[in-house]
Amino acid sequence: MLVVDDVLYTGRTTRAIVNHLFDYGRPARIELAVLLDRGGRELPIEAQYVGKHEPLPSGMAFVLTRDTQGAFSLAVAEADGE
Repeated sequence: MLVVDDVLYTGRTTRAIVNHLFDYGRPARIELAVLLDRGGRELPIEAQYVGKHEPLPSGMAFVLTRDTQGAFSLAVAEADGE
């Protein structure tokens, strides 16, 4: 089974997904694909497929924007409420 997430940070979202999957039986294999791995893991979870490794300090976040022509850009900014 392949699980896809946008940003891997603490690993809590991935752990919740795995727990939910186990409610339906034990999969033979679970692989994780993420667009961004920002480090800072609280759990021993690692993605097998990563678009980009970009460690960020606590209090910072990725901001994805889209311009009028549809092109996406990624920036780093201070996180709100973190």
